[in-house]
Amino acid sequence: MFDDLTDRIYEAAFVPDLWAGALEAASELSSSADGAIFLFSDGSPVRGRLSDESPGHGNSLETVRSLFDEFIAGDSWKFSDAIQRMCSLQPASFVQVEDFLTADELEHDPVRIQLRAAGIGAHICSAVAMPSGELVTFVFQRWTRDGTYDQTSIDRLDQLRPHFSRAGLVSARLGMEQAKASVSALEALGLPAAVMTASGRVLTANVLLENMPSVFIAAAHGGMALADVSANELFRQAITHNLQDRVVRSIPIPARGRPTGVGHSSPAAAPCRA
Repeated sequence: MFDDLTDRIYEAAFVPDLWAGALEAASELSSSADGAIFLFSDGSPVRGRLSDESPGHGNSLETVRSLFDEFIAGDSWKFSDAIQRMCSLQPASFVQVEDFLTADELEHDPVRIQLRAAGIGAHICSAVAMPSGELVTFVFQRWTRDGTYDQTSIDRLDQLRPHFSRAGLVSARLGMEQAKASVSALEALGLPAAVMTASGRVLTANVLLENMPSVFIAAAHGGMALADVSANELFRQAITHNLQDRVVRSIPIPARGRPTGVGHSSPAAAPCRA
């Protein structure tokens, strides 16, 4: 069973829809109510996958799935001590989240309040930092009636952690290759292009863009700016507003001694595929 599960984890790296089945199998192995993978990236909305539903859980797990969908769509994670603590700690093995929180933090954590109402209690978490800057976390949780995690269950998931980690890295690499392919395709069409994170950090750019230093200039923290001040202000606004409305924006770039043109800011999927 263990070998079959590791195969499923690696398959999920290439086919993200398979994460649900792999996480469900890992949940059964650790006597968890469910398992999830989350991707945190530069202030972008959280992305993630939840395990498949197990038979017999009925409406309880449907409620958990509804909370998961609400969590992905919102920003409650920013106000959760539990989530912020794990993102800061980035545990290299599975740890019981409750061990790193005070009783008061647990009681008032908005995410944990909702989960307790749905019957969810103990959590364990491990994290993997991606070379591209994203953080992937693997989280498993138990029904309140099942108590805390025993060391045997944690050890079982720790045996899987190297495979979770490598699968996450493969997924990130595939995402980067997809980003590079996109800017290369635009280069073939004669269009300068770059793929950026939600905070404005450049992940990859094509040669056409790199060869236009009078228009596109390097900025702090791996960012990019437009040389024209007024155009750059519109460019910064486009990056900021993309987090809310995710629409395509066109930015006029006046000549003023430089090549004139129109820049387009288009939202795209994050390069790490969760």
